[in-house]
Amino acid sequence: MSAGRIRIFPRRAGQDARAWPMLALLVMVVLVAVGCVLWFMREAMNNERAAVREKLVEVYRGQLALVRVQALERWSRWRAQLESAEPAPANFARCVRENLAESVICFDDQGLIAYPRAPHSPNRATAQDGESAQSAQSEFRALVQAGKRDEAIRFVIERFPASDSARDAEGRLIGPNAELLALDLINNKADPRFAIVARRLRDRVSDYSSDSLPSAQRRFLMHEMQRLDPDFHFPTLAAEDLAAQYLESAPESPAESAPRATKLRDIWAIPSANRRVLALLAVTDFRAKLEAAILSPPLPKGVGIAILAPSEDAAGDPAAAISPLGPELPGWRLALSLDERSLFNTQAAKRLKMHVAVASLVIASLSGLAILIARGLSRQVAMARLKNDLVATVSHELKTPLAAMRALVDTLLETERFDERTTREYLQLLAQENARLSRLIDNFLTFSRLERKKFKFVFAPLQPQTVVDGALAALGDRRHSQSCQIEARSADHLPTILGDADALVTALLNLLDNAWKYSGDQKRIALLTEARGGRVCFSVEDNGIGISRDESRHIFRRFYQADQRLSRTAGGCGLGLSIVHSIVEAHRGSVSVASEVGQGSTFTMEIPETSASSSTSA
Repeated sequence: MSAGRIRIFPRRAGQDARAWPMLALLVMVVLVAVGCVLWFMREAMNNERAAVREKLVEVYRGQLALVRVQALERWSRWRAQLESAEPAPANFARCVRENLAESVICFDDQGLIAYPRAPHSPNRATAQDGESAQSAQSEFRALVQAGKRDEAIRFVIERFPASDSARDAEGRLIGPNAELLALDLINNKADPRFAIVARRLRDRVSDYSSDSLPSAQRRFLMHEMQRLDPDFHFPTLAAEDLAAQYLESAPESPAESAPRATKLRDIWAIPSANRRVLALLAVTDFRAKLEAAILSPPLPKGVGIAILAPSEDAAGDPAAAISPLGPELPGWRLALSLDERSLFNTQAAKRLKMHVAVASLVIASLSGLAILIARGLSRQVAMARLKNDLVATVSHELKTPLAAMRALVDTLLETERFDERTTREYLQLLAQENARLSRLIDNFLTFSRLERKKFKFVFAPLQPQTVVDGALAALGDRRHSQSCQIEARSADHLPTILGDADALVTALLNLLDNAWKYSGDQKRIALLTEARGGRVCFSVEDNGIGISRDESRHIFRRFYQADQRLSRTAGGCGLGLSIVHSIVEAHRGSVSVASEVGQGSTFTMEIPETSASSSTSA
């Protein structure tokens, strides 16, 4: 049977059941091996990272000690800057304005609070000087109570100069309070008198050169002035408020020389070197002042040093090393951190690349080997299945003509008298079945020799018409059948080809036989021979059932399983087109098909001319 309309059957359930356990086992083995390689890779990288980490920690421990010394030196310089020979109020303002601390508490030689402190009672001299001021204050109040606002404001401007230091019985300056009351009476920023009084009062509260203005009164005046005019800004007001809050919560003197946490939230108290000043710092500012020392010189990329407050853990990954800052800063520590991503890339890049390369090579080798084994196993299973089906088909095809011949012979033997006409008819049928069996066996033998590369081709120059005549002659009586019209047309002056005449006749005969089998009751077959593009083309056109586009791509493939329904009706075992393809390929030619389902097919063999064959062979 020719393989003109052959295809691979859809895989039946359980057809490859024996292959799947082996494939599953192969996949499992490969996955286990790849998993082991990846595990080894991970462990190797972890070990490499740990080793590099340990080396880097040892290297940077010295850096950590150097940073500690630098931080303590800067810390000592900062503490020394807190003290000065200025009066306590001036030193307070200096520390705040120079951003040395958020606020400070200044002490005298006896350890008593010098600033900020509560108002002190006036002594005898200041009391005598303040009698006139108190009298003026009483007169000012009388004007206010009498509703004489303009006279009261003018009285304040003229009678209470900025240099007035008279105090009331509680130790507060009388002049600033009168000026604040005057501002409240004016209550109009556009009034020129408001600017005069406000400027004079602002100068009073912003003057820290002497201890004349009590801190509580100063803070009160600042808040009231901001209430009257929000544009007033006092850089030391927040520090005054923080110092007052601290003194309310812990009014003791700095008995210790070490920093300590206060009762205020996130506020630390740090005494100066001689304990004459107690600086108040937020934790963030405290940390910033310590960290400023570790920014110079800059650390290498991937190395970080952080400041840890007492009872504070390193953020993120555990620190590589932690060192206390020293007894001057109890509880505060330096934490060395290593960015393993950047350090490992620089310190262990070569080893990492080697590990990755080895692992990738092993995984690629295992995967490639597994794919080759899987493909080989699948091919062997498919080959075994195809060969089993081929043996079954061949057995059936051989049995069919033998059974027909046996039936004819038995019928003749059982006849008592031989009728000449019947006997001749039976003998003709026997001859046809015998010819069919011969063609079938010839196809088997040809296919076998071609597959085993044992077919001997005898190439010689020959005319294409010789191949056509040989194929038509091999058709025998079928050529003259009443139900078949076979038309052979050959172009004039066909070029000579180089080939094996018997092999080419076999190939062309298979195409003609294929067209005969798969055409209907009224067969119309055309054999056309022409020269085209340096090749001689043998085309066999039929009016048969046609071939789908998908089947057309695969019909010349070896070991293709025949469609059993077609093989049963037309006969054959699906070797014809494979033989055609092998013979044409041996002649350095090509074979193609053009077909549509239900519209017939046209198979074309193209064999190079003698000159083209010679140049190709050369």
